[in-house]
Amino acid sequence: MHLQAARAACAPAASIPRTIGACAMLIAFTAAPAHAAPAESGKFPDRPIRLVVPFPPGGGTDVIGRLVAARLSTALGGTVLVENVAGATGTIGSAQVARAAPDGYTLLLGISATHAIAPAIFPRLPYDPVRDFVPVGRLAYGGNVLVAGPAFTGKDLPALIAQARRPGADLAYGSWGPGSGGHLAGESLNVSSGIHLRHIPYKGVSPMLTDVMGGTLPVAMSDLAGTLPLIRSGKVRALAVTGSERSVALPDVPTFAESGVPFRIDSWFALFAPTRTPAAIVDRLERAVDAIMAEPAMQAQAATLGMRFTPQPRAAFAAQMQQDIRAWAALVKTSGAALE
Repeated sequence: MHLQAARAACAPAASIPRTIGACAMLIAFTAAPAHAAPAESGKFPDRPIRLVVPFPPGGGTDVIGRLVAARLSTALGGTVLVENVAGATGTIGSAQVARAAPDGYTLLLGISATHAIAPAIFPRLPYDPVRDFVPVGRLAYGGNVLVAGPAFTGKDLPALIAQARRPGADLAYGSWGPGSGGHLAGESLNVSSGIHLRHIPYKGVSPMLTDVMGGTLPVAMSDLAGTLPLIRSGKVRALAVTGSERSVALPDVPTFAESGVPFRIDSWFALFAPTRTPAAIVDRLERAVDAIMAEPAMQAQAATLGMRFTPQPRAAFAAQMQQDIRAWAALVKTSGAALE
């Protein structure tokens, strides 16, 4: 994808301006020449590659998907086009890729929710995350963020817990969908703190954050990449982040664990191809992903979005995904989280 394509990819598609900063960086980054990931010769790709982002435009998954598509286009010497196929917490788009021809021309930007959480919470999941996909590689990992708007005036997570424990308290939190990482983080907060925050699932991050800013929703569990512009502009306040460590983008915001809530599971973004995709094509894609994610400029870009990248062999990521499936299943069982 060249500069013109990157500008087209970042055309406004959401009702709030939270991707403007990320897309501006994407356009500037795409305009710079790529030195660490030169295009390789060969027959693949000889036509555009379709990268399915299984969430609506405007969220963190979409921002990262467009950034990766732009860099992959350069690395592969072809064109990688993002297509948003949203619905059912990412499972509709994921199922579409699972059924696609295994030729390398349809890829999926999967996340923890689609490939580690979904098996435990969707009783009739239309795909098997392990059997129906081959992982190309993990792109980045990090946590989510608990944010508040004008309807909640507390400054941190302990203040939220204290307010929720008051007699007659009726507080709600939002997530970007049932079965999402935000949903399970919220339910883990309920269980570990002995409180009851009502879960309000949204169809994506954008409408949820609109309600937080408008005062309709007190707090929400959101993804970092898509929410950082609103935090930096003061339109929402960050109370705490999930994950094993503080976010590089929000170093002053404590983790859930530091705030007394033992929730340390990281969320990740990864590239997947349909199972039975030829090994030579998967290897080519893996080399391209490793090259672009190793670029210092790309790592700096990921850091501005609150994400980290650590090189990880494909086999190691596949093993991690299996471990995460078990860990999230245990959390679903403990918390009692279910589809509303």
